Amino acid sequence: MLPNPIPTGALPPPTPDELRAALGIQELTIEWLAGDGSDRSYYRIKSPSIARPVVLMQLSGNDARALHDGRYDWLEVANILAVHGIKVPRLVKSMPDQAAIIIEDYGNIMLETRAIEMVESGRRDDIFSIYEKSNEILIHFLEIKVPSDPREERPVWTRRAFDAERFEWELNFFLKKFVEPVARIRLTSDQNDIVQAEIKDFSACLSRLPQHFVHRDFHSRNIMLFEDRQAVIDFQDARLGPASYDAVSLCFDSYVPFSSEDRLKLMEQFLRQASSKLGNAMRTEIEQQWKSVLLQRQLKAIGSFGYLTIDKNKGNYLRYVKPAIAAMRAADVRDSRWPFLSIELVDLIDSAMGS
Repeated sequence: MLPNPIPTGALPPPTPDELRAALGIQELTIEWLAGDGSDRSYYRIKSPSIARPVVLMQLSGNDARALHDGRYDWLEVANILAVHGIKVPRLVKSMPDQAAIIIEDYGNIMLETRAIEMVESGRRDDIFSIYEKSNEILIHFLEIKVPSDPREERPVWTRRAFDAERFEWELNFFLKKFVEPVARIRLTSDQNDIVQAEIKDFSACLSRLPQHFVHRDFHSRNIMLFEDRQAVIDFQDARLGPASYDAVSLCFDSYVPFSSEDRLKLMEQFLRQASSKLGNAMRTEIEQQWKSVLLQRQLKAIGSFGYLTIDKNKGNYLRYVKPAIAAMRAADVRDSRWPFLSIELVDLIDSAMGS
C-alpha cells in the first residue's frame, strides 16, 4: 500500500483497512508526502473510487488529543477563513480515534515553486502579478474581526496573541537555538544584560501595537497554487498580532531569492492594495511598524532554521540564514531603541555565517 518507505521519525498513518472504512472505498494507495518543518506527517491517498486524491494529516501529542476531544484548532480556523472567502482545504473525514484528518488535496505546486521559476527566468511582471493575488488573502485576513458581542464565544485565534511574553520567548529562542549552538557566539555578561534588556523593551513595544488576525506563518510554502487560485495551509496557529506580521513574512520570505529591490517593491505593492481596500489609516498603521515587526520575525525565523536543522534534523535550513539577514539589511531594520539586537547582533551572525 505504501510505494515509498516512511522516513525515520515520520508518524505512521492509519491502517489501510481503517482508511478504506473511513472513505468507503475498496482500493487505495498511500504515498508519504514530504512536509516542511511541521511535527505532523502527511500522506496522499489515491483510489479509482474517488475523483481526486485526498491528503491525510497524521497528528500527535496535543493536536491528537484536541482532535479526539472535538476541539482541534485547524478545523475551527479553516471554517473562519472559508467564511471570509479564503480558499482552504475542505475537511473530507475526521478520524479522531486514529489521530488523523483527511482533507482536500491541492497538489504539489507551492507559491515558492512558481516564484522561483519566475525569478530564474526574469519574469518580474509575473512575480508582482502573482503576489498581488497573495496580497488579497492578506487583506482578507485583516478583514476578520473579533466578535463584538460579549455573549458570543471567542474564536480560538482571539484567545492567544503575540503578546510581550510570546515575543520575548521567540527572541530568546533565537539566542538559544541559533546564536549559541550554530553561530558559536558567546555573549559576555555585559552583552547578555544588554540583549535581555533590549528584548524586554522591544517585546513590550511590539505588544502594544494594535492587534488583528495573523496567520503566523504566511510564506510561499504555505500558499498552494490550485485551479488558478491560491489556497492557504498551515493556519492552525493563527492568533492576534500586528497588522504587518503576515505581510513581512511573505514579502521578506527567505525561501524565494528575490532581490532587495523587489522585496521592497513587493512590500510597497501590499501597502497600496491595503490602502485601496482597507483605507489610509491601515496603510499608516502598517508603515509605522513593519520594519520593527520584520526584525522580530526574521530573528525568530533564524532561530527556527537552527532548531529545524540541528534539533529536528529536518534538512539544511541553515542555507536560509543569509537570505534572512539580507532581507533585514534591504529593509534597514536598524533601530536606535535596540541597537544591539538590530545592528551589532545582526552583524555578528552575518560574520559568523561567512560568505
